Amino acid sequence: MRHDTALLFRFPDAPMAALAADTLKDLGYEPDLQGEQEVHIHLHGSDLTSALEIAQSHGGVLAGQSPIQEGVLTQTAYSLDSIQIPAHLVNEDLVAQEELNATNHLRNRDDDGLDENAFLPDAGTYGFFSGDVHI
Repeated sequence: MRHDTALLFRFPDAPMAALAADTLKDLGYEPDLQGEQEVHIHLHGSDLTSALEIAQSHGGVLAGQSPIQEGVLTQTAYSLDSIQIPAHLVNEDLVAQEELNATNHLRNRDDDGLDENAFLPDAGTYGFFSGDVHI
């Protein structure tokens, strides 16, 4: 769920406001210095939490925001209603195809051999320690 909102931060002095604006810009936000001590940013589905943390770490306080519901602000900040999964990781067609062809694939490296039991690296006995084990 995307919410567009605008935030205005007020800082104790101009250098702190400029430093916060530079940090926000480096992280992909589009800050706008208003006056010497205020930074205005627009969030277009961006990470609200990191914007707040950056401003607060530079001594800024939230001076204003566009009118949005309080529950929407929390939901946007913490994404409580969804887990974002990139589209390139979700592909239902591949999952369905893998389920259909599961019996056609090799289950271990000896399944395609003439004799499935031709190579067994494990003797199957575990009741002893080899002689080269020293304590």
